Amino acid sequence: MTLASTPYTVADDDAAQDLFTRNGWGDGLPVIPPTPERVERFVAASGIPAGQVIGEIAEQGTALTLEKIAINAVAAGCREEYMSVLVATVRALTREPFNLHSTTVSGATAPLLVISGPVVDQLNVNTSFSLFGPGHHANATIGRAVRLILQNLCGGVPGVLDKATFGHPGKYTYCIGESRTTPWPPLHADRGVPAEQSAVTVFAGEAPVNARNDWASEPGPILATIADAMLPCHYTGGSFVVVIGPRHAEIIQRAGMGKADVRAELFRLARRSVGALRRAGRLPDAPPPDASAPGEDEPRTVVRRPEDILITVAGGDLYGYSAVVPYWVGGHESAPVTEALSAQEAERCRIPQRETP
Repeated sequence: MTLASTPYTVADDDAAQDLFTRNGWGDGLPVIPPTPERVERFVAASGIPAGQVIGEIAEQGTALTLEKIAINAVAAGCREEYMSVLVATVRALTREPFNLHSTTVSGATAPLLVISGPVVDQLNVNTSFSLFGPGHHANATIGRAVRLILQNLCGGVPGVLDKATFGHPGKYTYCIGESRTTPWPPLHADRGVPAEQSAVTVFAGEAPVNARNDWASEPGPILATIADAMLPCHYTGGSFVVVIGPRHAEIIQRAGMGKADVRAELFRLARRSVGALRRAGRLPDAPPPDASAPGEDEPRTVVRRPEDILITVAGGDLYGYSAVVPYWVGGHESAPVTEALSAQEAERCRIPQRETP
């Protein structure tokens, strides 16, 4: 196999770390040196030629080849079995509705990956405790590979193209799995992919906001708590990801509510009046607050329609928590995208079982 990338000769692993740091190729954490042998192995695992273009960013004239994706996957510490998920993720990120160029230069946002379907079990993707936190190799390294791809291939270098004021921890890695025991159809089935397949959904999101209610035994207070957590958003017409914790999902499902019912109720509850938004300084072009001004009582919803609320079930089942992931300030410019894995891609997502000594 012939690789097209420029080779660099270094003395040892420490020198490789220095090379990444000096050239701004890393994220501040140690990397796995992407040697030709490792990259070739990852390319082979994908079943795709090294030079094949997986996605393009028209605004930048950038082509993301399989080889470049593999290099960043190695550096992030991925396993080669993760390559098919990364390929599907890059396809999704570079679809026009996601608007990758704009989201790369945005502020406190990062692509959230929601992996759903059988590959969740095949790759041991975490869907439970510490869902957005550390301790799980697949989630950590797949999400980290996406960050390195955005930085090294798409120009999202902090302080250069990425002008975020604060950013958020999801800009290191932002990858979760959907529970395989959800009481409802999987997220990808809501978005046109057959339920039995696997898929990855990408969403330009800010940091997750916890919605705690571990005292209610009926859906009403739980959904009111979740809706309240949705209110500090930008009211610019984007989408929301709502991650319903297993305990909340059980209570809601037991009451006979499906995802459409949950979306409709959250849409009804998650709104503020124009007057309240003005008084909170949330409408940048608004005149000074005036309670008698026309339209003060006009409601503003956090999204334009219930279908813009994406529902998934994940997280630990010990406490009554859910979480909401708000869209970025230019949310109307980026739409979530769901990309299916083909049967062949899903088959490659199998970690070999090791024999117990």
